[in-house]
Amino acid sequence: MAWTGQDWGNALWAGIPAIAQGIGGMFGDSGAPYGAAMDQYQQWGQKGADVQQPYLQGGQRGLGNYENWLQGQKDPSGFINNMMGQYQTSPYAKFQMQQGQNAANNAASASGMIGSTPFMQENQNYARNIASQDQNQWLQNVLGVNTQYGQGQQNLMTGGQNSANALTNMYGTMGQQIGEAAYGQKAGQQQDWSNIIGSGLSLASMFL
Repeated sequence: MAWTGQDWGNALWAGIPAIAQGIGGMFGDSGAPYGAAMDQYQQWGQKGADVQQPYLQGGQRGLGNYENWLQGQKDPSGFINNMMGQYQTSPYAKFQMQQGQNAANNAASASGMIGSTPFMQENQNYARNIASQDQNQWLQNVLGVNTQYGQGQQNLMTGGQNSANALTNMYGTMGQQIGEAAYGQKAGQQQDWSNIIGSGLSLASMFL
């Protein structure tokens, strides 16, 4: 049976939804919102990473310094000997020795013992005691600073580890979100192709 103008008109009218579906599939982009979401995830994820990077880098430096600090103390005796090799008599100890020497000389002169063996031995003992106290105080000060240095590097290392953990968690979450968005983007693109093919089949069936 030949189609009349009315038949063609009815067919075209009925085919408008299929035509619209095909046009939407060809010129629309159902995956675009997911692509935009992926861009936002990456942008804000990078901002978060930028905030954490200085702490991460500080922790990496702290780790290396802390390892070197521990390495330097694996031989305690060698460590102490090396430290004591840098000792110099403090100005205060020198002042105490000079004051003690002056007082001893005055007392020995008054008693007539200056230059005697007991006098010289007493002066030597006094000087040794002052030097020993000065060395011990110096060593305690140096060890205290050394301990603070080690604790400081350990704190840097701990802060860096916390930042690394935060970055790991953030990247894991961001990866999951981007993966879901990528899946949605692909699904949207496939839906566009399905719309094109579906509209073509619908139109074809109307004229067969």
